[in-house]
Amino acid sequence: MKRILTIIMAIAVSTAAMAKEETGEKKYKFGYDGGMMLHTGLLTGQIREIGYQAQGMPTGIGGAIKFHIGKYFRVGSEGYVSTMKQMKNGSTIKFGWGGILADVRFTTRILMPYIGATIGGGARTSTLMFEGSNKDWVEEESVIFHKQPFLAIAPFVGTDFIVTPKFHLTLKFDYLCPISGGTLLMPTGPRLYFGFLMFH
Repeated sequence: MKRILTIIMAIAVSTAAMAKEETGEKKYKFGYDGGMMLHTGLLTGQIREIGYQAQGMPTGIGGAIKFHIGKYFRVGSEGYVSTMKQMKNGSTIKFGWGGILADVRFTTRILMPYIGATIGGGARTSTLMFEGSNKDWVEEESVIFHKQPFLAIAPFVGTDFIVTPKFHLTLKFDYLCPISGGTLLMPTGPRLYFGFLMFH
């Protein structure tokens, strides 16, 4: 993980040193964009410690900010919370994560496709009720509450839809890979994001 992060930061720094506009004199080109995104997806996988097969469609919200380095590169950070309901009784599996991102973008007249990855970490919080419901005040005996931190890498690909030079809509897919103790934490799967970005 540390080696990957070091490589990404080295690329970003070296790119920043070379980024310039060819206008007769050397200038650094700088800008930034940021906004909010909603997401859903399809997650599945067995929590091996208890033999529970989790699956479902998470929902969540978060945001990102990206600093422009030259014409094609961006670095920044993002963070999200994603909650997946289980067993229709109030049980949930929640992921909260964030980290440093880097991506490469290309611009057409109406689209701005991009590809990159985020490296960071977060926590998976599982609240699983194997009987009863969260809608009553009855004490439940068969309940598991567990919180586990993780490191993560999340490759992503997406595109902006350029509404105006200052306002974009964005559509993104990612695949969060949360790792703790050398083991991939389940459930995992693709997530789909949709939101807006403001460019400065």
